[in-house]
Amino acid sequence: MGRQKTISDDEVLRIARELFRARGHTATTREIAEAVGVSEAVLYQRFGSKDELFFAAMHPRGPDIEALLGQPEEGEDAHAYLRAVVVRMGRYFGEIIPLALRVMMHPSFDPAMLARMPPGGPASVHEGLARRLSVFARQKQIAATPQAAARILVSLAHDWALSGVFALAHHAQRERQLKEMVDVVWEGLRPR
Repeated sequence: MGRQKTISDDEVLRIARELFRARGHTATTREIAEAVGVSEAVLYQRFGSKDELFFAAMHPRGPDIEALLGQPEEGEDAHAYLRAVVVRMGRYFGEIIPLALRVMMHPSFDPAMLARMPPGGPASVHEGLARRLSVFARQKQIAATPQAAARILVSLAHDWALSGVFALAHHAQRERQLKEMVDVVWEGLRPR
């Protein structure tokens, strides 16, 4: 009977992700093993190769839809809800876009990998947001179809996050800008 794991694979991946984000693919398995507190042999037993460890660590995980979108409360103000949710979506995309860019720049990246990725990401965010916006549509708080409104808002959050990869503006200033963009979109969504 083997020794019990003292550190979970999720924790190994979290530490490896931090090192890969800081150093790119040049982070060594020795550095990762030292940071994790295991031997390189254990890393290879768990993940097979450095590339497999890299892709497992850098693969964007699907979002926690409940944490990201929450549930609108009966009578809640749709505009306030949308401002808060779009900022959370922007933060989420801001975390996963740099990971995705690193994965796509990896020398072993194969675009066919994208077809094998588990469902999630922007599509699940769009579907979840459309379901939540249907609550506001039934309450006559938004005039657009929930699907169209969700697509626009997810695109807005995604575009904002993507532009942030190269932005020099302060984080709080960028979030204010995102809220202002939601306000502009709100003018087209609110009932007349």
